[in-house]
Amino acid sequence: MALSGLFQTIRGAITGGGIETAPYTVLRKEKEYEERLYPAQKWVKTQTESISKDSASSAMFWKLFNYISGQNDKKTKVPMTAPVSVFIEPGSGPNCESTFTMAFYVPAAFQDDTPQPTESDVTIEERPEFKVLARTYGGFSNDRVTQQERQNLFVSLAEEDKQLVNQTGPYYYAGYDPPFKLFYRRNEVWMIPQSELNLPLDAESQQHTTVAKPISSCDEKNESDN
Repeated sequence: MALSGLFQTIRGAITGGGIETAPYTVLRKEKEYEERLYPAQKWVKTQTESISKDSASSAMFWKLFNYISGQNDKKTKVPMTAPVSVFIEPGSGPNCESTFTMAFYVPAAFQDDTPQPTESDVTIEERPEFKVLARTYGGFSNDRVTQQERQNLFVSLAEEDKQLVNQTGPYYYAGYDPPFKLFYRRNEVWMIPQSELNLPLDAESQQHTTVAKPISSCDEKNESDN
């Protein structure tokens, strides 16, 4: 693909203008957040471990972008969609790596006959129906902003909703815009009710069970280095 064509594809990818977005139903709208229901859908995903989402995102994005550009068993170009979701499983300490799973929503036209990835670390995720508590915010997002917005979301929750989530547990970041969009940007953080975390997530694992990560050598190593 020529650079000009690549630029046009990315520029139009997440900015609206007919770009397909993952469907959801708003079940309840509060002042600073809303409860949503996402139907069971396929997403294409890749995963890595890193100290930060910022440092991990570029490599994951390009793996998924290569898939929709034709790096699949059908050599088919798949339209870009929104949002780009990142499921964040925090590490056991501030010096430990977290697990990041980035995913693109598979367009409706490809849901039934989905091209299969040819890269071993890119897979099709059978994401089940699930609920989230979602907060939308603007501007440019990074690790610090995302973590602050997650905290803002938790603080804004009604008391009954706070009982449903783990304040420091796994959560989603969702981005809708490319880096060169300067205004009216849309970012979201989604907190997941604990009851949703035991649902099947993809065909490989059959379980989306979040297990607390044990205290690992990353913290122990950093303590010993001090």
